[in-house]
Amino acid sequence: LLGDNRIFPRMREQLTDAAAPMEQRQQSLAILVRGRDALAVASFQAVLDEPKLRGAAIRALAAFDDPRTSEMLVGRYAKLTADEQRDAIGTLVSRPKSALALLDAMEDQRIPRTDLHAYHVRQLLEFKTPELENRIREVWGEIRATSADKQSKIAEWKTRLTEPKLTGADTSNGRRVFAKTCAACHTLFGEGGKVGPDITGSNRANLDYLLENILDPSAVLGKDYRMSIFVMDDGRVISGLVVKETDSAFTVRTINDTVVVAKREIDEQQLSPLSLMPEGQLDQLPAAEAVDLIAYLRSPTQVALKGPRAPIDPRTKRVPGAIEGESLKIIGKTGGSARSQPMGNFPKDAWSGADHLWWTGAKPGEQLTLEIPVAEAGEYKIEVVMTKARDYGIVQLTFDGEPLGPPVDLYNDPDVITTGVLDFPPRLLKAGNHKLSVEIVGANPRAVKAYMFGLDYVRLQP
Repeated sequence: LLGDNRIFPRMREQLTDAAAPMEQRQQSLAILVRGRDALAVASFQAVLDEPKLRGAAIRALAAFDDPRTSEMLVGRYAKLTADEQRDAIGTLVSRPKSALALLDAMEDQRIPRTDLHAYHVRQLLEFKTPELENRIREVWGEIRATSADKQSKIAEWKTRLTEPKLTGADTSNGRRVFAKTCAACHTLFGEGGKVGPDITGSNRANLDYLLENILDPSAVLGKDYRMSIFVMDDGRVISGLVVKETDSAFTVRTINDTVVVAKREIDEQQLSPLSLMPEGQLDQLPAAEAVDLIAYLRSPTQVALKGPRAPIDPRTKRVPGAIEGESLKIIGKTGGSARSQPMGNFPKDAWSGADHLWWTGAKPGEQLTLEIPVAEAGEYKIEVVMTKARDYGIVQLTFDGEPLGPPVDLYNDPDVITTGVLDFPPRLLKAGNHKLSVEIVGANPRAVKAYMFGLDYVRLQP
């Protein structure tokens, strides 16, 4: 069918027929795209105001060198959805002429400069067009080649970040690392700060793109993300992004605050050629956390948040000082059955001792009570690691009758993982036996309602 060009005129007619069923119009568009119909440009342009066809039509127009496309996309840009705007930018940067039209629109503020990511700019540099490179510098920001030492560093990290390692990484822990190291400045999946670019729509799946921007953040730097440095008349130095300027003051967004800087109090002001993002961030992380962070940054969707990775000793395969869940004495159970379950077949996480205590067959309201031995009286922080899966419940933990934090949702799909280390505030414990109780209080709406529970270990930290 696709090899027969005679079908194209009928597909073009059906695509632009407002009376035709939407499913048929979408199918016609797909056939024209797959068949690379050279005469389809006008038809694609004609459906740019049809919401159910617009995204695919915008993407399809990248294959055609037609000056009307730039005008149409720029003119509609403000009314497009966020996904459609990303598609429009992708189409506009696909050719030098349309890229110049995009930069013109950014210069007169019809399109925000921040919508053009460093990835797009690196792509535009591949055209090797002096006029385009000059316009990028004038309108968007600084660009320079990545130095030899940075290229060497990128190559070194690529040997550490192999596909098998990234595939087996703990993306939930990567989200925690992102929250700790990146979220003060960057937004991802709607969470984080506004000092740096929102990276949700960037080319995060591309490892080269990630490493180039993390290891050499100042190589391609938009004007909206260049750091302004103010030396004040009282000796202070304030650095951040200028988000607003009036006749009398600058509003500056720093990493942890937004401040108003009075112009009369400024002794010196300069625009740094460097990014606010520091170099060497990956080098500061433990090797496993760096892998987890990169894997999370490449994730197409948000992942569940979890606690820090359990400190499993690589020699013993156990957490030092942990009381293994499967070794605990069961002193009470109002329903279901509890037993040891080997966890070595679940590759997305690691369990201390490669095992956990598995409670199945319970219903909401039922409890499992375990005996926790304490050798010496003292103040202890309680650490707990549990299992998460698509058929696990929501549980409330109590210690000697007092709740350990709020209920914990143990749902995760599709992978079986741990909660990571959940820390609970220190408490005074007497020597002897204490009670840890687990109550099933419900299940996530998306979970299979089996209400399972798994306990990897409990650790009492002085």
